[in-house]
Amino acid sequence: MRIALKPSRQHAAWTSFAAGLVVATVLWAAAFWLGGYSLTSRQDLAEQQARLLALEEENRELSEDLFTRGALGEAQFSDEEPPYDGTDDASEIIAAARMRAQQEGKFLMVTFGANWCLDCRTLHRRLQSSDVADYTRDRFHFVNVNVGKFNQNREVASGLGVDLRRGIPVAIFFDPQGRSIGTTNDGQLEPARRYSSKQILKFVRDVAERSLIAAPDSVQ
Repeated sequence: MRIALKPSRQHAAWTSFAAGLVVATVLWAAAFWLGGYSLTSRQDLAEQQARLLALEEENRELSEDLFTRGALGEAQFSDEEPPYDGTDDASEIIAAARMRAQQEGKFLMVTFGANWCLDCRTLHRRLQSSDVADYTRDRFHFVNVNVGKFNQNREVASGLGVDLRRGIPVAIFFDPQGRSIGTTNDGQLEPARRYSSKQILKFVRDVAERSLIAAPDSVQ
């Protein structure tokens, strides 16, 4: 049986309903805010989803490249010219490179290593590979500093905040304004023989585009 409300009661009922709806909405929004959440537009959600898909695809490609037969087969000494010159004045070379990089608006990667180090030689070869070189050519300058002999250029590394105790190669990066982005003191590049060219490309892209220095095989 339906009971019809009088106009005044009907109006009061709608008013109460509307007030309750407003209160519920405010409480819901407050709960989101207190919980660290925020309302996201459909466009934002679409952009986030596209970014996640891109990261998943990048991770898939890197994984396939890593486990492809022979992907790490190049990790061996070659007849190339040794990339680390032990006769140059490292301090002068780095200072000149920093000035040049700032003048040209490029990033600078200073790598400390040795010619007897397979990981150092492998990293140098990966940085010169075509896919990495295509990306870095207009964005980066590179300098190699030899630490292959006892205490050689150790003070230069220490002066830049580079720690050699986790092994070599270890690098420091500067942005186009000459400011330090960070180092690989946590050993991100030490096992370079394990990394493919695609992973090194991801690594330098993270430095240039995200100011992020993470291991080339990490997903962040």
